[in-house]
Parts: sequence; structure tokens; C-alpha cells
Amino acid sequence: MHVDTAPAVGLHPAAGAGQRATDAGDPVAAGPTAPPRRNVNLLAIAEGFAASAADLPELHGLTERSWILLAATDLFEAWAIGWPPGGKIELHDHGESRGAVVVAQGTLTETTVRPTDRGVALVSARRIEEGEHRTFGPRYVHDILNDGTEDAISVHVYGPKLESMTYYELQESGRLEAVRTERIEPVGPFDVTRDHDPS
Repeated sequence: MHVDTAPAVGLHPAAGAGQRATDAGDPVAAGPTAPPRRNVNLLAIAEGFAASAADLPELHGLTERSWILLAATDLFEAWAIGWPPGGKIELHDHGESRGAVVVAQGTLTETTVRPTDRGVALVSARRIEEGEHRTFGPRYVHDILNDGTEDAISVHVYGPKLESMTYYELQESGRLEAVRTERIEPVGPFDVTRDHDPS
């Protein structure tokens, strides 16, 4: 994992696919344009995995937050995350990925932070009970906390697969400030990794 101190900005790796450069450097179409990528229903995938995620023994009796890769394809990645009481992650986004979170067991509290045109952030908190979900688009800034007394388990599905996560601090002035960006190596279907935090 590589850590930058500035927010991630750039093109998706697929940008420019189907083109080649001539000797002069001018792009020339290299045949027919690639078909558009399929859209996947991230929430349906998360709900499917959530049906059995509470049965994963590795996510019970934890002393710190822990995660297990459930699936990875070229279109999405899915994780189960165990949250002991007090387990949390700081404010972050998921780069250009969309996401769906389903609580499979227990209750979690999500805090969202949205910058406004005036430069200050709107902060709101919401409890997500067992069986409930959240869906979100790119650059969605939130944190998640288990502020209860029982373990919680959630399923998180991201598409396209995570390439970066930016972490934030909310300043006393009400402004949201990026602290660091972590570049993430895409996971494969057989990875069992704790190298990056998928929350």
C-alpha cells in the first residue's frame, strides 16, 4: 500500500482504452469501441452475502475491527467486517467507487459529512439496524462506529473495486480537510488480505 498526503485525483485506469498512439503521438482508434461495462446491483450483492455473514466465526468475539474478503470480480469486491463494541473507522471516502453497506448483525452508527458551497460541512448521524442498508456514490465521506455493547457485523460491496481511500478530519471551523490518501492494490478472487481497510 502506498500513502499520499494529498487527495487522489486522476483518470480511471480504463481511460483511453481502445486507442493507440501513432509515431507522432496522435491517438488513432484501434478498431471498435469496447462495450460499456455492466452495471451491477451492489445492494443486491450485499444483501445476499449479509444473509449468512453473521455465521462467520472469525468475526465474533473480536477485540478490534476485523474484515474478511467474501468475493472479488472485475466489477466489484465484497467484504464482511466485524465491529466489536467501540470498533470504528475515521472519516473516509472510497475514491471513485460506489458502495452498499448492509448490517448483518447488531447496530452501527454512520456519520456522514457533506461539504457545502459555503465551505462548511453538513454533519448527520444515522443508526443502521440489523437488516438495514446504506448505498452511496463516489467521494461519499462517512465514518462508522459500533457504539453499542454487542458485536456487529456488516457487509460492504464496492464497484468498481477500491483503488484509493481518502481520510479526512473535520476542523473546528466546520471545514472538511483531507489528511491522507491511500492507494489500494486491487484484490483478486483468491486473496485473503488484511493489507487494506475496506470500511
